[in-house]
Amino acid sequence: MKKLLIATLVIFISFSSIAQMGSLGFSVGVPRNDFRENTDANGFGFDLSVAFPFQKGVPIYAGIDFNYMVYGRNAQNEDLVAEIRSSQGTLLGQLDIPLRIVNTNSLFGTHAFIRAVAPFSDIQPYAEGLIGFRYISTNTKILDRSNDRRYSSDDDDVIVRKTILDDFVFSYGFGGGLMFKVSSNLFIDLRVNYFLGERAQFFDGTDTEAWSVEFTGSEAAYDPANIQQGDLDFSTEARESTTDLLVVKFGVAAKF
Repeated sequence: MKKLLIATLVIFISFSSIAQMGSLGFSVGVPRNDFRENTDANGFGFDLSVAFPFQKGVPIYAGIDFNYMVYGRNAQNEDLVAEIRSSQGTLLGQLDIPLRIVNTNSLFGTHAFIRAVAPFSDIQPYAEGLIGFRYISTNTKILDRSNDRRYSSDDDDVIVRKTILDDFVFSYGFGGGLMFKVSSNLFIDLRVNYFLGERAQFFDGTDTEAWSVEFTGSEAAYDPANIQQGDLDFSTEARESTTDLLVVKFGVAAKF
């Protein structure tokens, strides 16, 4: 996910250098329909877009929009006691592992759009249609809470980083907004988009709050000073539904 966000930023900077319209702002995502039946978590994040006119002097633009939102994040402390036994059942040792588990559910969307802008002076309404994809994921970090950080090898105390579940879905929608003029080329931008999304598997915040961690390491290979991803396991069942989403965006737009 980090590489995806970096690539998005590079693309945005490249496009914005030649774009005729750009915007940056905050976004709130509200699940709708079946998605709402499966999660009551709203998303919060940021939105970037750039647009180019089809022809100089014609207020119809083609562009691309990037949107990232977190729709559920929780953290909990857990003290894991792991018994290490041989294949004959002999107790070889016991690990007392104080952990902090951080779960993040996120949505990342990239959509191409066509936008028609009313060329008024102080307030410019616009309508748009969008098509693209959305990436939905649940990521977990397990952190070492021991006093001497004996179980982690990173400076940030991370034992394990893992993408528990992710899915790409086709997404399309429509919407519109209002741009309120602040100066000759600067506007306050208020936008609303409604997206229809394909079915996807995902977790809700209430699911991740109930996760517990088990030690599953091999008694012959484990290193008590360096717990690996394969040594830990947490199982749960994903939800599945369509991913319709209402997104409200508030930010600043500029015309060049």
